[in-house]
Amino acid sequence: MTNFKSSYENVYAKEIPYTQEQLNERFTYKNGKLYHKNYRDRIRAGRNYEGLEAGVFNSFNRCIIQLNYTKYLRSRLIYKMLNGNDPVGVLDHIDNDCTNDKIENLQDVTQHYNRWGKK
Repeated sequence: MTNFKSSYENVYAKEIPYTQEQLNERFTYKNGKLYHKNYRDRIRAGRNYEGLEAGVFNSFNRCIIQLNYTKYLRSRLIYKMLNGNDPVGVLDHIDNDCTNDKIENLQDVTQHYNRWGKK
């Protein structure tokens, strides 16, 4: 598993153990947001979340989605869902708006570029 320094609450960004197919079975991507799908196929009891937006915002204004008791950034899940692989470095939001997780706004860059290269 590859860990690297990151600038948000978990300190290390985790490699996502789910495949692109598994993520696409769980979520639908639309305009930079993820929506639950096929919820009743996985969980029989409780509230039905199918069609509802996934995730909550943390104190850093980043959307966090919890899968099997592990938290992931929505931007990283979207990147893996649409590109098929984990980001090698950190995900940079091109317009510097961390709430805008549209795929065209995300770029995989090094930590150095993310901190210093955008001046």
